[in-house]
Parts: sequence; structure tokens; C-alpha cells
Amino acid sequence: MIYFWLIIGAVIGSFLNVCIHRLPREESIVFPPSHCPACGQKIVPLDLVPIISYLCLRGRCRYCGAPITWRYPLVEGLTALGFALAWSVSAGDPITFFAQIVFVSALIVIFFIDLEHLVIPDAVSLIGLIVGLLYHSYEGHFFPALAGVLAGYALLYAISFLGKLFYRKDIMGEGDLLLAAFMGAYLGWAGILLAIGLAYLLAALVIIALLALRKVKMDNYIPFGPALAAGGFITLFWGNELIAWYLGVFWR
Repeated sequence: MIYFWLIIGAVIGSFLNVCIHRLPREESIVFPPSHCPACGQKIVPLDLVPIISYLCLRGRCRYCGAPITWRYPLVEGLTALGFALAWSVSAGDPITFFAQIVFVSALIVIFFIDLEHLVIPDAVSLIGLIVGLLYHSYEGHFFPALAGVLAGYALLYAISFLGKLFYRKDIMGEGDLLLAAFMGAYLGWAGILLAIGLAYLLAALVIIALLALRKVKMDNYIPFGPALAAGGFITLFWGNELIAWYLGVFWR
């Protein structure tokens, strides 16, 4: 069954690529059908097979030879992995599985849109937040989920407020705050604190590496959404183990 969800995840990942490309451009994610951004040629079904088509075409359009971004197979592979992990940890419960794949899919879309366009689509975060609250309401955990929403938003708001006082400019956007609220709806207050902590750790490591490679300067803006999304992904699947490890090491 796990291989089935790997395949389905890769197929959904192909659709997520459409969302990632079109949402920042305010284009319909349904019409027109998939086409090459360079030449406009409609893509035939044979060239839409996740990951395999990219490899067979050697990362180029069949018609005009324009390069196809590496993002396409990466998103398909990450979505396949996310679906497989969700199926494993949900123990086959369909409601839990559905909620988790919505969470994973939303994080993947947000990760790559913010990475490329420096913007987080509010609609994606809002849909995720609503699904998260509905899921936990169904499970009888509405108030812990609501606490997660408030904790995520309030913590990043406080960091943003203090950062603006110190640096005299905005250090994060409203989209980051809404993303944290959405993640909190799924992860609860303890989970969102872990996810934000992981996000800052991951962001620091990436920034240090980019500075060392001279790819960015100290005053460059670095999107925080991808780090938040990565922190949320890690927390969803391994958060309990990380919290237990932390308590065992530092709170004996």
C-alpha cells in the first residue's frame, strides 16, 4: 500500500507544480491545460509522467528545447515522500491521512512559492488553517489546536515587532505570521514552538552557508517561509521523538 501512495503522491506533486507556477501569477490552476511556459505548446500525457518524464526528456521541453526547472521532479519526489510518511504515521486512518496530506501539500506549495517569489499565498495558509481546525474538532482537540494557532501567530508577531524596533524595518511579512498560525492548527502549541525553533535553526545554517559562499550579503532579504515549512514538515512526522529526546537530555 505504501508504494501506491508513493505513486499517488508523485501525481499530486505534478499538480502542486502547477499551483506553484500559477498562483503567484494569479492564473487559473485548472485552465488552460499544462503547457510549456517558453513556447506555449500543450504538453501531451506521455510527458506528464512524474519524475520519469523529466528524466527521459533530460530536463528540456520536447518541442522547443527550453530547460525545465529542477523544481518539477523535486516537488513530485517530496510529495511522494510526504504521502508515504503520512500513510505510515496515520496507521491507515483515512481522516488523519487526509488531514496530513493537506498539511504536507500546503507546506510544499508555500515552500517553493516563497523561495522563488518572496511571497506566501494567504489562500493556501487559510485553507490549511481551516482544515487543521476542522480535523482537530473532529478528533475532540479543538482548543489545543486553537492554542497552537494563537501561539504561532503571537510568537512570530512578537519577533516581528521587536525586530522592527531593532532594525527599523520589517523583518518578516504578514504571510509568515499566517503560515505559523496555520501550522499551529495542526501541531498544537508545543509542536508549533518546536517547528519555529527548527525553522530558525535551519535558516541560520542556510544563511551562514550562503554568506560563506558569498551568495548573499548581510543586508539581503532571505525568505523565512521555506524554513518555517521545513520545520513544520519535520515536526509533523518526528516532533514527538524530538521533544522526548530534548526532555530526556535537558530535563532529567
